[in-house]
Amino acid sequence: MTPSGQTPEADHPSTPEAIRAAAFQLFGEHGFGGTSVRAIAKVAGVDPALVIRHFGSKEALFLETTPVEDYFEGQFDGPLDTLGEQIASFLLGKADARMLSVFTALTRASDSPRIRGRLREMTSTFATNLAARLPGDDAYTRALLVSAQVSGLLSALSTESIAPTADRDKVAKLYGRAMQTLIDQY
Repeated sequence: MTPSGQTPEADHPSTPEAIRAAAFQLFGEHGFGGTSVRAIAKVAGVDPALVIRHFGSKEALFLETTPVEDYFEGQFDGPLDTLGEQIASFLLGKADARMLSVFTALTRASDSPRIRGRLREMTSTFATNLAARLPGDDAYTRALLVSAQVSGLLSALSTESIAPTADRDKVAKLYGRAMQTLIDQY
């Protein structure tokens, strides 16, 4: 016990939590390829063997610490006739450096079957949630195509093909109209 009455473990995160926190930080800063198990271990203050012991592989740790779920929660609500612009505005407002780094890391590491599976899962979740709002027999296909447009916008933002100084409202209107075409098509 320490003088404060706590056990020493209570003062520090558990080893798996320290590893997760280090991995989250480093994958966000350097992506999957630019982050080594040794670097994660160093930031976590543990031996590299413990990273593998707790998580099995760098890939498994990456998948566990890469936030991808519920990102679009609530974004398919509201009027259907303005949904394209709403999604585009959401992306342009929410696509911070961390989120773009995670997106880039996922796409760059997509030669891995497990990471490619995660990307498919993300696309499918997005399309299923959007398709539930769309009329017509081809709603799911159209929702998949909107998902591809979302990926394209994220890619353009992450590579700064769309300048950080661009008028985000104007981009949201233009890109939103392109998505709206698929949303309205039935």
